[in-house]
Amino acid sequence: MKPMKVDAVIVAGGSGHRAGLFPPKQYQTIGSQCVLAITINRFIAHTEINSCVVVIAQEHRRLFDELIAPNLDDQIEITYGGSSRTESVFAGLEALAQTGTSHVLIHDAARPFLSSHMISNLISAMEHTEAAVPAIRLSDALWTSEDEQLKENLSRDYKLLVQTPQTFKFEAIHQAYLNRTGDTPDCAAIAVQAGMSIKIVEGERMNLKITTPEDLNFARSHLSHFIDVRTGQGVDVHVLGPGEKIVLCGVEIPFHQSLIGHSDADVGLHAIVDAIYGALGIGDIGTWFPPEDMQWKDADSSLFVEHARRQLSERSYQLTSIDCTFVCEQPKIRPHQGTMQKRVAALLNIPIERVNIKATTSEKLGFMGRKEGIMALATATIVKI
Repeated sequence: MKPMKVDAVIVAGGSGHRAGLFPPKQYQTIGSQCVLAITINRFIAHTEINSCVVVIAQEHRRLFDELIAPNLDDQIEITYGGSSRTESVFAGLEALAQTGTSHVLIHDAARPFLSSHMISNLISAMEHTEAAVPAIRLSDALWTSEDEQLKENLSRDYKLLVQTPQTFKFEAIHQAYLNRTGDTPDCAAIAVQAGMSIKIVEGERMNLKITTPEDLNFARSHLSHFIDVRTGQGVDVHVLGPGEKIVLCGVEIPFHQSLIGHSDADVGLHAIVDAIYGALGIGDIGTWFPPEDMQWKDADSSLFVEHARRQLSERSYQLTSIDCTFVCEQPKIRPHQGTMQKRVAALLNIPIERVNIKATTSEKLGFMGRKEGIMALATATIVKI
């Protein structure tokens, strides 16, 4: 079976007139970020999402550049929407039409609290169907009204509240939009019109859609009361021995010695991985990659970083910063700091400004002072998403 290539389309072209908000709801702040930035981060932090297309209104480009682009511009593609949600979704699909996408998640920007778990469930469901949507059952009594008075009590049987992201085989939903007639606020409606079969996946009550000022206040209250920030520390040491290069944070540095270890002895990445594991509370690098296991002999430490990144995603945490310090007399770290930052940022799929690399000496004290080895210390800060 051909592996999935899963991309996301985030629809963020709304004007905000209905909610009576300015700037529009997707650019309102919750905590230190705006709603759209939080939503985008949910997708780019997920290991199964290949890329993310964000559909915005052309008149909002300045807002987007001021509030979002500085941190996320190089990790997403921007396209402009149309006069309706249907046209905006189609613009996002068109942006993916020539990229080889096999599956697409279409999500409303105003739902910033979706979980990584739900994204995973929707993608998993696509192995056995051509479309899947999250939905929740009604828990309140359902009535019709007339002239501000209750009129008729309706049965809740077979009635669902359907959320986003809604997930589709790309070619099927793209064709459905090409053949669409009229506008609809729901991608699933267009899929049903096209004869697609849609599987129901359990939704989440916290996956609320911000529509009114009251919704926005609730979202801010939720974030302020339940924010979960954790910090982990990692320390690693490797001895210097015969060789012609040293690998630090994934960067090869020509040198008259090499670090000795079971894997590639990348002391920097090992400390960073341990810091992430520490923040998550799931042991250390030896727990997951025992040195007595020969399959990790001479392994590239980027494999360990990818595993740590996957653990973050699966547990719905986002990495907010990495700080790594080398303690050594040689080689000189400063000329390679920028390259190391870029490499670590790329491996962890985070903006480069969230990575700091620095170095110090031990004032010629201890094994580092005697040039016998290198120590790395790292701190990772993560937040629940």
